[in-house]
Amino acid sequence: MTDNYKNPKKFALNMTAAQFTKFYILHLLHKKPTMISEEFKKEFKSVSRNWQPAPSTLLNALHDMSEKEGLLTKRKEIRGQRQVIYNYSVTKEGEEEFQIMKKQFKVLFEEQKAIIDKILKEVYK
Repeated sequence: MTDNYKNPKKFALNMTAAQFTKFYILHLLHKKPTMISEEFKKEFKSVSRNWQPAPSTLLNALHDMSEKEGLLTKRKEIRGQRQVIYNYSVTKEGEEEFQIMKKQFKVLFEEQKAIIDKILKEVYK
């Protein structure tokens, strides 16, 4: 994560929206072991009124994490006559990746919090 601050497309905390989305998906699945995409959308809305991952970012993250990276399992469920729902849960590899990400991103979260606290204290006395 070097020189990420120079990329204007980076999400706050010097990470991409996709990186944060992936991290937060893994976190959410620790709170609730199985979720569907609509539940993820609802949870992201509760974090911030101003920012949510684009639907394509969320769906791409879920797809990549389950199909390419092996971090999630994806189970197909049919509701009604034609509605297809996918339930996601964390794999052992996903748990290991989440523990690594927690350590990596904690530094970024703490750094940004310190900056925000300083700005609030100095600018908004």
